[in-house]
Amino acid sequence: MCLLLFAYRCHPDYPLLLIANRDEFYARPSAPAEPWRKEQEIGQGRQIVSGRDLQAGGTWAGIAAGRVAAVTNIREPGGAEPENVLSRGEIPYQFLTGGDSPEQFARELKGQRYRGFNALLFALDEAQPLYCAGNRHSPFAFSAGVHGISNGAPDAPWPKVEKGKAGLAQITQQIKGSINRENFIVPALSLLQDRSPATDAMLPSTGVGLPMERALSPIFVQITQRENQLPSNVDSNALKQGYGTRASTLIAVHRSGQTHLWEQSFSQGNLCGPLRYFSLP
Repeated sequence: MCLLLFAYRCHPDYPLLLIANRDEFYARPSAPAEPWRKEQEIGQGRQIVSGRDLQAGGTWAGIAAGRVAAVTNIREPGGAEPENVLSRGEIPYQFLTGGDSPEQFARELKGQRYRGFNALLFALDEAQPLYCAGNRHSPFAFSAGVHGISNGAPDAPWPKVEKGKAGLAQITQQIKGSINRENFIVPALSLLQDRSPATDAMLPSTGVGLPMERALSPIFVQITQRENQLPSNVDSNALKQGYGTRASTLIAVHRSGQTHLWEQSFSQGNLCGPLRYFSLP
């Protein structure tokens, strides 16, 4: 994922409401959200639902009953490659199929095998349900409130993060009783499709150059190949088919343990297929 927005303990019935966008090269193969086959479920044998990265395996965000995991990369152009590097998509998969608490998983995760990442880990029945793991910061528990993670430090005040947090806070406040299409699904998907860029004065400096900072600044990203926008350390061949938001994911965990996931796929900035919905258990 490239943007995670989540309301934690902000609603009496839903301890976690999460909305997120996955940004990726259009050419990278992936599968939309669906239940994983039994032979893919290891450890505790839990049923999990998520999209899948068909190039490196794993997932960017997914659910099991009462459990949620998602990962974002940290933007580090020119960063050193770890020895025997592993795909960051393995992290949500390992947490969802395992039995560790978020805290235990975060503290035991061998982060040096991965490129820079943040991992959001939630388990409803634990004393500390929501943890953040990462290899650019120590593990920590989130406090109640609305939070956001993009491709930097958790809750870093990037424009898309601040705009997204404000939007999700408003959505959460307007949910009276159970979530439904009108009070959660439609407004959340609308927020995630905001394509307005930030002003230059508000942009972070992550080493990719001003044109790319601008292009990456909206909540919903859509970049076509433009050679004059590429930083010197980006292979232009990687952008031949473009880069941008490939999927929007909504997750809601009810205090009963019922865990809901909606996913809308996109192809080069356009809707691709129907809104998919799953519920566990």
